[in-house]
Amino acid sequence: MRLSPADLRGLMVFRAIVEHGGFTGAQLALGMSQSTVSFHLKSLEERLDFELCQRGRRGFQVTARGREVYEASKALVGAISGFEGRLGDLKQEVFGTLRVGLVDNTITDPNFRMEDVIEACMRKGDQLEIQILIAHPENLIAELSKGGIDIAITPQIEFISGFAETIFRTEVHSLYCSDRHPLFATAETASVEQIISHDFVLRPYTNKKELRHFSRARVRAHASSMEAQTIFILSGRLIGYLPDHYARSWVNVGRLRPLLTPQTQITSQFVILSNNSDDVPRLQHLFMKELLTRFGETSSRDNDHHHEVTRSTSK
Repeated sequence: MRLSPADLRGLMVFRAIVEHGGFTGAQLALGMSQSTVSFHLKSLEERLDFELCQRGRRGFQVTARGREVYEASKALVGAISGFEGRLGDLKQEVFGTLRVGLVDNTITDPNFRMEDVIEACMRKGDQLEIQILIAHPENLIAELSKGGIDIAITPQIEFISGFAETIFRTEVHSLYCSDRHPLFATAETASVEQIISHDFVLRPYTNKKELRHFSRARVRAHASSMEAQTIFILSGRLIGYLPDHYARSWVNVGRLRPLLTPQTQITSQFVILSNNSDDVPRLQHLFMKELLTRFGETSSRDNDHHHEVTRSTSK
């Protein structure tokens, strides 16, 4: 099937329907009437000769083949974005679209003001667009692999290959308990032995780095996100690590306390991941330069080489 301009327009409308959870959200995002959105979707379905989504009394639902079309379209969107970037390079201008994946719950960090990077980049021209996807590290890796985003800003995950990795910044985490927990009253003086007698909650993607000071700890739960980790800790049944900037609001109101700091603190290494390519669009280069200039460390390395070193030094 050879795509026509009308097909591309219909595909963009379909993507908006999926990403905004139905027709109403797509209407608002695209500034189109319901009849126009329906027209583009129906035209695309007729060209494909199969249904992309079901709509009716039961609500909106993407079909199995519709989901495959949506996933495949990510590569097309990435290619268009890359083409726009190349045109900008030829004209010595910054324009096009950059799709940034950012790990959740960084907005509370006063030392990582992403808004400053956005402002600096957008000041360079009115023909550029920056999209931000907030997600868990595992989801960001998946989106980068599928071409759904151009770069991912995430805590470092061991043994992830196939990406260019730039060492970025570090984040301090402390071990916290809540005001419902038995250790709350003795948080500053509790011993390691006392701490490991209580149950822990971990985030799977940390690969047990959160237990570096407590190798014999009992892990009772795993949390898929920082918010889930905090809920477990606030329950009073579990203790766990949180970034200090994220925990600060609960500490200030007396809901959380760090345990045995600074001895038990750990650091989380942040990295910028991108697909291996020597041909980086001007907008992506600008964005990464602003990130590293404002917040980053100076070292950069290829991800595959990094994991070679990690394995050899762990023997």
